[in-house]
Amino acid sequence: MTENSVVAQFKDLLHQAIINADVVKIFDYLLTIAVEEDASDIHIEPFENYCRIRTRVDGILSELVQYPKNLHESVISKFKIESGQMRPDEKRLPQDARVSTVTQTNKEIDLRASTLPTVWGEKLVMRIVDKSKKMQGLGDLGIEWINKEIIYQKINDPNGIILNTWPTGSGKTSTLYAALSRINKVEFNITTFEDPVENKVQWLNQSQIRSDINFTFASGLRSALRQDPDIIMVWEIRDHETLEMAMEAAMTGHLVFSTVHTNSAAETITRILNLGAQPYMMAGTINMVMAQRLARKICPQCKSQKSVKWTSLHNYAVAAFKGMNMTSLQKELERRNISIQRWNQFVNEGLVSYWTGHTHEDHQGDGDDHTCSLCKWSGYKGRLGVFEVMDYSDEIKNMLIQGKTAYEIENVALEQWMINLERDAILKVVADELTLEEVYRVVKHKVL
Repeated sequence: MTENSVVAQFKDLLHQAIINADVVKIFDYLLTIAVEEDASDIHIEPFENYCRIRTRVDGILSELVQYPKNLHESVISKFKIESGQMRPDEKRLPQDARVSTVTQTNKEIDLRASTLPTVWGEKLVMRIVDKSKKMQGLGDLGIEWINKEIIYQKINDPNGIILNTWPTGSGKTSTLYAALSRINKVEFNITTFEDPVENKVQWLNQSQIRSDINFTFASGLRSALRQDPDIIMVWEIRDHETLEMAMEAAMTGHLVFSTVHTNSAAETITRILNLGAQPYMMAGTINMVMAQRLARKICPQCKSQKSVKWTSLHNYAVAAFKGMNMTSLQKELERRNISIQRWNQFVNEGLVSYWTGHTHEDHQGDGDDHTCSLCKWSGYKGRLGVFEVMDYSDEIKNMLIQGKTAYEIENVALEQWMINLERDAILKVVADELTLEEVYRVVKHKVL
């Protein structure tokens, strides 16, 4: 039985469970469908006259099914009872839970669930962590040449801070675990402070933050320094105290991994300064800042080529490389196996790949086009990481100490060597992995 037939079978069973008002089977079949479709989230939402279930696949939400409003309270209560961590009688306040379960196809998953009171009832959102999936390595995430070289160098530094900046759902978790796994050796004592611990990794000392009992990132870092650590990972720097402890750890010979909430590597400079860091401390402790996004890969089965010359998106893409050192660009193209001829086709002719939604199949000689069986007309299949890395070189550190702005620092880096989010994504367009429409859905154009 193929994966598509498995999904179709359980969709039929889900509809039947809704008709029979069997809330136990509704959940069993729903979780199975979501995992088999490789969904990251499930949304169960009430409205005035009906309720709906949506799943997020490849970063995009789509409706799975609708069900009658009179079933909704039973559906939510069933999950609350099963979780053992939510109060079924409490409908006025948001609640959170973490649940481990097994799907109908025998796949172990963790659910991070959250309820939210709305005017039509409680909404339930579940984030899925499929434990049956193999953890990806750094080489599998879509990190390309200059960015890859910087990352591989910096994660092997003996001390300093490595920061990852991200919006929700950008793949930050996979990147951090992949980096730690690469340097996870018997000679290193690695301690992590996470909220929540999403994946249990052998030989990492992983600790769950509990703010309700005052076990915070800052207090965890303080404790870690008494645990003879070599490498520390603190899930997020969100206040001055945590930042101060991270910098102290870096200054005393430890390598620290962490994350911050900003939109780009350069904006992290402003964020860290706003949290109270002095420029000389940033220059002395931060080794690298990385930003990332997840973009939908173009369907390999139904893609074709066309020219988008003179369109606004093509103009943006070409302008993104304006002023970049040509030697650095040529080296990046060579290492990505992009020929100069292919690059010139993109720049001068606007030649790109796009999805058609159709595959040409000869059914009894009718010669008709048929809906693509791989992407089901969506045009995309799977996701690929888009990355930017700002190496805190001596020049960048000197600019920090001189009080230069994040905007000035970013422009200098872009003129010399930096492959930012936009440039990395565009190079993946030229390599026929992404579409320009998808690029500018997930990243914004940088005016140089």
